[in-house]
Amino acid sequence: EVDFLMKLFSEYLEKEIAEMDSENVRIDFIGRLDGLSPALQKQIDDARRRTVNNTGVKFNVAVNYGGQDEMVRAVQSLAQDVKDGSLEPENIDSKLLESRLDTKDLPPVDLVIRTSGDIRLSNFLIWQTAYAEFWFTDTNWPDFTKDDLAKALLDFSQRDRRFGGLNKKK
Repeated sequence: EVDFLMKLFSEYLEKEIAEMDSENVRIDFIGRLDGLSPALQKQIDDARRRTVNNTGVKFNVAVNYGGQDEMVRAVQSLAQDVKDGSLEPENIDSKLLESRLDTKDLPPVDLVIRTSGDIRLSNFLIWQTAYAEFWFTDTNWPDFTKDDLAKALLDFSQRDRRFGGLNKKK
């Protein structure tokens, strides 16, 4: 199944990158890219380089990504700095931890669209989704359409975002 999904992803990149570039989309990737085939790593690197100067929509793709793995790698990085003597444990805070995450250069997550009918995080962006809104659909990802996206965005636009706070008084 993983090989099939990676092949599908590679075909999608090959097919869509020119259009994304022409529409000023900047594409980036998070996850353990070193665990992918050399050919797919090159394709990802080429897509990044091709769109790096685009200033429109940022399209972020999680590949070979797990939220727990991301957290472990971030903590290991901090632990190494403590071990090396360049960081005192009491100086570790949420901002410093965030600076070691794959998503360090991305804005906070506003909306997570969860396809396939599953109502769970599935180890996805476990730190970054603390105040995100979620939208669930039974539609599988390959069948997800612009109309589905429009429904999700309309629903999101009508929500009262509280970021951990209480309801606004009416």
